[in-house]
Amino acid sequence: MIDRTLVSRLRREIAAAVPGEELLRSYADPRQRRLLRERVRTVGGVGLDEPTADAVCADLFGSGPIQRYLDDDEVTDVLVNGADAVFVERRGRLERTDARFRDEQELADLVYRIAASVGRELTIERPFVDARMRDGSRANAVVAPVGGPTLSIRKFRRVSIPLRGPAPSWVADAGLPVACAELLERCVVKRADLLVSGATGSGKSTLLRSLAAAVPPEERLIVIEDTSELVLPHPHVVHLECVPGREGAAVGVADLVENALRMRPDRIIVGEVRTPREASALLEALSTGHEGALTSLHAASAADALVRLELLLSRAAELAPASVRRYVLAAFDVIVHLARDRTGRRVVREIAAVEDDGARVIWRAGLSLPERVPERLRSILG
Repeated sequence: MIDRTLVSRLRREIAAAVPGEELLRSYADPRQRRLLRERVRTVGGVGLDEPTADAVCADLFGSGPIQRYLDDDEVTDVLVNGADAVFVERRGRLERTDARFRDEQELADLVYRIAASVGRELTIERPFVDARMRDGSRANAVVAPVGGPTLSIRKFRRVSIPLRGPAPSWVADAGLPVACAELLERCVVKRADLLVSGATGSGKSTLLRSLAAAVPPEERLIVIEDTSELVLPHPHVVHLECVPGREGAAVGVADLVENALRMRPDRIIVGEVRTPREASALLEALSTGHEGALTSLHAASAADALVRLELLLSRAAELAPASVRRYVLAAFDVIVHLARDRTGRRVVREIAAVEDDGARVIWRAGLSLPERVPERLRSILG
């Protein structure tokens, strides 16, 4: 247990004059964290060992009892349902931890500090927030009157996993067979337009990074995201990120897609399409000859991904209903659908080629080789 008297004294002597959100931002920086720890050990006295100093620093400047999980490379998600209910996802499985906040107020204080650290507010009118933390992790917080306080953190992973090769890779980890990995690489190199679909946490961003690794190095990539997550293994990348406003996104994905067309892109990569305007802007960009696009979408299957796009485009109300499906079918060439298996491992479940009459599944999990590639995709691959 941490000596609360010591923590109170150190808070008065070190942290009292600095806003909590500033401390949280500083603690996310590894260099600043080392300096803060040395400061704590100096002020706390020579008897303060390093593990205790780390725990005190987490309490003073970081995320308190959940900081150790944010620092654990094997943990991908930290889920706080209440002061005494903290869960983490490790290697694809959820597990309850022994971490505890002292009370609901301590948890609420952390939630408000996280929001403030990224310039966002939690109010009665908007009692939830989705924000990117300084280290790239995405935090979602909910407070009363909706519920909570609760906190969900999806940790940011900079590691790019190749499609094939020794572990870790999609092939080595049984995420898809070699033949399918080779097919997807060819699709990227030959500038097919790829859509990655799946549920939340299925690995869409991870697969986008893997696919982007196959883009020839001489090409210029413009990456557009709501919150920056796609650190790509490519020498020529420009990242554009949405700017939040008080009433929503002041600069959204659709605005950035339109601007990207003026930036001489060889490829446009959109982290995720969520809204009608985003779908409309992306499909407009693809219709102007910008081939080789990569993006992702929440969907239950490859076929459902097309239905979702049609629904978004219909809501944009920019096309006649009869034209929507034809427009969607012309936009993408390949759909890669992801899911989790029963062990929690992220796997490719389906690969579909988009034809003039819809999505044709050419590979499903359990098969070793894809079926014969249909004519439209075959003409792209040469």
